[in-house]
Amino acid sequence: MTASSSVVAERDETGRIFYTTVGHSTDIPAKKTARTTDTSRNRLFNEKPLQALGRSISAIFLPAGYPNTVTPDYLHYQMYNDVQEFCSSLSGLLASRGALEGFGVGNASASATQALLLSVLKDVCSRFTTIIGAYYFGTSLYPETKTFRFLADVINDTSIVLDTISPYFTSISLSATSPYIPSGSTLQITALCMSGAMRSLCSLVAGGSKAALTDHFASPVNGKGDVGELNAKNASRSTVVALTGVLLGTLIVPYITTRTSIYTALFFLVFGHLLANYLAVRSVVLRSFNRQRSSILWSTFRNPKGGADGRSVGLTPIDVSNREIILDIPSRIRDAVANRVIGHCSLGVSVHYALTRCNTSHVLKMLQHFQEEPYVLFVAESRSWGRGGPCILVSFKEGYGSLGQLRAWLHALEIAAMWSTRHMRPSVGPSEIEDMVLSTHETLRKEFSRFMGCMKEAGWNIDEGAMMMGSPASVIMSPETTKDA
Repeated sequence: MTASSSVVAERDETGRIFYTTVGHSTDIPAKKTARTTDTSRNRLFNEKPLQALGRSISAIFLPAGYPNTVTPDYLHYQMYNDVQEFCSSLSGLLASRGALEGFGVGNASASATQALLLSVLKDVCSRFTTIIGAYYFGTSLYPETKTFRFLADVINDTSIVLDTISPYFTSISLSATSPYIPSGSTLQITALCMSGAMRSLCSLVAGGSKAALTDHFASPVNGKGDVGELNAKNASRSTVVALTGVLLGTLIVPYITTRTSIYTALFFLVFGHLLANYLAVRSVVLRSFNRQRSSILWSTFRNPKGGADGRSVGLTPIDVSNREIILDIPSRIRDAVANRVIGHCSLGVSVHYALTRCNTSHVLKMLQHFQEEPYVLFVAESRSWGRGGPCILVSFKEGYGSLGQLRAWLHALEIAAMWSTRHMRPSVGPSEIEDMVLSTHETLRKEFSRFMGCMKEAGWNIDEGAMMMGSPASVIMSPETTKDA
């Protein structure tokens, strides 16, 4: 028997549920019949004009299914990001005018050929910077995404400042007091070339860090977003913001002509740009491990005063985000409880390099002790420690993974913490160092599984993480090779 009518419940990409009546029957319950009238078409016509406009703008500039297809920190980041792009577009006009004056626009003695050659020289510096920067930073951006995202705009603002003030470098003459320092036109050309190099480096660093952030925003806890759509919506929104800044700048910049007004406007725009970018990066809540976040988590986990009942606790990603330091040296081992540096650790070094920092007997003992681990840890000789605590070197074995990197970093952190709590003197003997490595290794074996379980319950993505910036200098091929060596 075929039904003469049916009520179909549907859910759109934003999560709203509406009903559609297929056919007609008087047997349909009155309650459902009433709900079928609340279709998306009727709702659209019944909405107030402002509500309809807001929904249309959201559909244009926000990803489909928002907020279910992105992480909760997406909107806060994009709001601050739009502010910093607006400030950047305004300051970019001042920089463009300064660069044109540096090329000779408005100068009767300048020629088109000189401007062309100067632009070619600036472009050459920019392209060489792209090649060199890609080699050094290409694989280092993901672990320290927030640091490099903020650093990219610091570099960009430096480029803007150099372009803006480059016309005034021609009046500087230091040849009498410092003949080896460029002056006048040479100083101006140097500033323009440095500006091009920094702008290129900014594009490289910002592009890599933005890609990592987009991948994060498209990975909510429940569900999966579309990275391609996020990039498209971000580009359209950035276009509108930049266009608004340029149009407003064309009305303001003609009145900013004196040196005082230029410096004042540049100061406020750069300050607003960096402040908005810092707040944007600060609002990002990453759920993957890196060196700083794992140090905060492990220090809190190992602190017996962390929980109200004396048990170890696991901080949530939001808690760790509030405690992160945006600009920090990744190799530093920091005690998150005391908020001080307690050591340094270099990941991915070669055994050959370790031999230059450690004595041969220590290297042989560590190679033998870490046969069952995906890494080998060495403690440099105490004379090279300095005031910041022990200097630890880690070599990885063939087939290591993200968990192996995490274990190695936590082991180094545990060694530095033990050295700090015992107030050990810098000139410790080899036997004391080896005992410290062995005892902390045993502690790591006992606590690591419980630590990972606690982090999973706290909302961390324990399957992702990158402690090391780039690839290791070399890997140990096999235990047999190590033994024969």
